[in-house]
Amino acid sequence: MTEVVAWVIATIVTIPLLGWYFIYIVSVKISKNKSKSIQRASDWTTVLFMIAVYFIIIELWAKSLLWVILAVFFFVALIFTFIHWRFSGDIHVGKLFKGIWRFNFLLFFTIYIFLCGFGLLLRILS
Repeated sequence: MTEVVAWVIATIVTIPLLGWYFIYIVSVKISKNKSKSIQRASDWTTVLFMIAVYFIIIELWAKSLLWVILAVFFFVALIFTFIHWRFSGDIHVGKLFKGIWRFNFLLFFTIYIFLCGFGLLLRILS
């Protein structure tokens, strides 16, 4: 039973990169536009990276820090909204949401890469 749980968690943790690549390839084949395909793949896999970060944290420290992940997401949204309002004077919801979503992709992708490296190092040294 523990092997099945470990396999499921390992699969979910590796899905973001595979999912990003799959969406990128399909999008390039359909649209023939590489930069739009990168954006589309990033937009579609943000949630996968957030889930992967959640499961990696559980695997490394045996704690659920879902509240921290959600707090970071909403804090980024709050900061982006304030900056957007400050510079443009008016809030364009579509533009704002796209900026929040893409920044969260970069943030959670970076955290994902860092946690994978940290987890690998931790397992090697212990």
